[in-house]
Amino acid sequence: MRVIVCIKQIGYVYHPIAIDSPGGSIDPEKIVYMLNPYDEVALEEAVRIKEKFPGSEVTVITAGPPQVNKTLRYAFAFGADRMIRIHCRKLAPWATSLVLAAVIKDLEYDLILCGKKAIDTNDNQVGSSIAELLNIAQVSGIVGLEVSPQREKAIVERYLGKGDRDVIECNLPALFTVEKTMNDPRYPTVPNRLMAERQEIHEIEAESLDVNFDSEVDLTEFMSLSPPRPRPKKVFTPDSKLSATDRMKMIMSGGMVAKKSDLLKGPPERLADQIIEILIQEKII
Repeated sequence: MRVIVCIKQIGYVYHPIAIDSPGGSIDPEKIVYMLNPYDEVALEEAVRIKEKFPGSEVTVITAGPPQVNKTLRYAFAFGADRMIRIHCRKLAPWATSLVLAAVIKDLEYDLILCGKKAIDTNDNQVGSSIAELLNIAQVSGIVGLEVSPQREKAIVERYLGKGDRDVIECNLPALFTVEKTMNDPRYPTVPNRLMAERQEIHEIEAESLDVNFDSEVDLTEFMSLSPPRPRPKKVFTPDSKLSATDRMKMIMSGGMVAKKSDLLKGPPERLADQIIEILIQEKII
């Protein structure tokens, strides 16, 4: 089996993003990058197919500047065999599909896997557009994949909601976009990470491809960017029955000062009786 996995490098969603206040744009120098989680699931599925069918080959391909090489090497440590990067500027989803399809059409493949979407843009366009450009069958949002022993057909499952599944059989070659719940990706080992740093990345210039970028149509217009509004903090309101001194103490301590009426005093025997009375009144015992 020859499997191609299209991947994308995105900003780490759990890391604070630095925004240039005057321009309202993201500072790329302060972004921590990661592999798109949906693409990671697709890569895991490709490696599992490779392990099931001896002699299989997994190729990872992406489009972007040299900074995406780190993500490609991470994919290689995952279990990929080849890495291809199309050197280009940031493109709209349709233009990204054009350059990826232009390279893939000259490769030998039986199956193409993509993440259902990228979590930074939620476009959900690239996979289906590549299949359209290559004129091959495609099924989106699969949660199960089984390749026939003859490697001529594949049976996939799509989640329809409420436990229902849609089972589809199609001939190969085909393109599938995967859901994030399809599998549980592995962690690349340290030896594989070190070995990936020594591997060659095949680089292709986007200008050398037979792609007409004049036909690029970007239907999304960037207007502005602003950080989320801060969550308001809860303001502690002390009991109005307390004295001014006690209310001030509770305000300064954020309500950590207990009410005098709630304090139990007396010898241990009397305290035990009071605790039991409170538990009975609150119907705890």
